[in-house]
Amino acid sequence: MNTFDITQQRLHQQCLITPQHSRAGELVAWMGAVQAQDYAAAKWAIGQRLTAATDTLLDDAMGNWEIIRTHVLRPTWHFVAPADLRWMLKLSAPRVKALCTYNDNRWGITKAVITKSQKVMEKMLRNRQQLTRLQIGPALQQAGIVTDEYRLGSLLVHAELDGLICSGPRHGKQFSYVLLEEHVPAAAALSKAESIATLAQRYFHSHGPATLQDFAWWSGLTVTEAKSGLEAVKEQLVATEADGKTYWAPPMNLTREKPSVFLLPAFDEFTVAYKKRDIQQLYINGNLAPMASLGPVIVADGQITGTWKRTVNKKDISLELIPIQPLKKTHQPALKKAIQQYGQFNGLPVTVK
Repeated sequence: MNTFDITQQRLHQQCLITPQHSRAGELVAWMGAVQAQDYAAAKWAIGQRLTAATDTLLDDAMGNWEIIRTHVLRPTWHFVAPADLRWMLKLSAPRVKALCTYNDNRWGITKAVITKSQKVMEKMLRNRQQLTRLQIGPALQQAGIVTDEYRLGSLLVHAELDGLICSGPRHGKQFSYVLLEEHVPAAAALSKAESIATLAQRYFHSHGPATLQDFAWWSGLTVTEAKSGLEAVKEQLVATEADGKTYWAPPMNLTREKPSVFLLPAFDEFTVAYKKRDIQQLYINGNLAPMASLGPVIVADGQITGTWKRTVNKKDISLELIPIQPLKKTHQPALKKAIQQYGQFNGLPVTVK
């Protein structure tokens, strides 16, 4: 297996080449989690992996708690499936909280402050209330809790990590928060070992081929914990050596695909979910092409060949394609298809600069 084979199988496993799921919740469960701090980008990341989807349908999926947006795994927002939320929080919250300690100490966010703030939030949100941070902040201030921009955000993160709240439907451009217990059905608890093994199974099946270090990075687990997860599921996987590293993935017979082109959003799982990302980037004259691989990228046959920007107008969307290396003529039909898919997802015609 060479690097081209690795990126091709990743496109398959991530449901980009051939989408396998019709519902957002099914896709997110397959992926394990989908990074979602950029909400619009995360919706497009999910949308192009579904058999059919629109931006509005993804809003509905979050508004109906088919997918949950909260802080889990690494210290950022992710979409997760409701049935996975509690065991995933129990597994990852202690490490995420540890990473928050430095700033908490700077801002005077003590355990007592966190406990007090959560009592206020629980009272406010009881009986299925949906409130934005603009509504929660003043209530905390009235209770004597300091809530400048950073402190309020940190208190909300702690409430998410403790399983008290999660994101609800948007109110205008603002996200609301709700009590998790009132909106997310209870699910079977998993032991720590079971949780790590389940997370490893999800990751290597949906993101493989990937290395142990990739899994540790994506999951936020220690390398020792990640290794125990890989050991628990390695009989389901095939190990392949490439570029001096060991990659793990489910068995698959790769066939030569038609040329593919994707307009991937910022923080897409295809780019963000691996510790080493140069395997997806172009080498020009023997040197790695300089670029921000976590921004919106054009991916042709598994290689990042450029970036793109969008401008949303009243009647259309304007796309600016910025190639690092021009696409071949054989890629033009796939590029046209990707542009059409983006327009259909957003419900607006697309013009290209």
